Amino acid sequence: MRSRLATVVVLASLVPAIGAAQQPAANTGGVTPPPLHDVLLHLQENLWDYTGNVPNFFADEHVVSVLKQEGARDVKTTTDSVFRLRRSVAIGEPHTFTETREIKSVNKKAAKGGDISGPAIFTGAFSTAVSVVSLEMSRCFDYTLGPMAELNNASALVVDYVINPGVLNDESCPGPEKQSGRAWIDPITFHPLRVEMVIPNHKDNNGIRVLWRWSVDYAPVAFDARQFWMPKTIASNAEANDGSAVWSFVATYSNYHKLTVSSHIVTDVDDKPRAAPPR
Repeated sequence: MRSRLATVVVLASLVPAIGAAQQPAANTGGVTPPPLHDVLLHLQENLWDYTGNVPNFFADEHVVSVLKQEGARDVKTTTDSVFRLRRSVAIGEPHTFTETREIKSVNKKAAKGGDISGPAIFTGAFSTAVSVVSLEMSRCFDYTLGPMAELNNASALVVDYVINPGVLNDESCPGPEKQSGRAWIDPITFHPLRVEMVIPNHKDNNGIRVLWRWSVDYAPVAFDARQFWMPKTIASNAEANDGSAVWSFVATYSNYHKLTVSSHIVTDVDDKPRAAPPR
């Protein structure tokens, strides 16, 4: 299972930027973090709950995508869309997610379509990023539980991770590029608050080598009185190794709603036979 996270100009892989959003140590009152295995087990249980029970939903999506290129004017695109996530399950197969969107406007002008054209895009955060730090991924990543820290004025567990060099060519793990990162975990619910990744020397779809960093910030969302932690902000930044260009992508999500389908049966209430349709 290769990573499905992607950027139009900077594509596919998993890695957080260690230290990119590092916060000073939190005042935890001497609280000792639980053992790493217990943290990973709780994260895994929450992941199973998410993949097994999160409903199909839609949300407002606001995206700002920018290309800064040497010797050229900046290219900036702002897109507002209705983002949708649908869950599908085939018998005997794991849960899969499909991300789609209905574009409402591009640069404040009415538009229709399902694809964001860039200059940079990022996909897979709803289906892949949340699993980076989990028990099932411990064969792919080496995890280290650090001292508790502070994120957004709240105490958080901190897990650093780096891909195991022995699995870079394993199709069931993210790769094949070296990647590392950091996750901030709520110490009460064991839901991710923030996941970051960094992939040095990443090769994008155009064959350009870049330093790619991305992050996902999460917040609780309720569906039918059940709470799930969903992406609130997704950020991606890619810098060309030769310094010729920088691509950035920031998406924010709000107004989550469960996607429901209603139907009803129309009956022949007068018991009169209907004429056959014309051939």
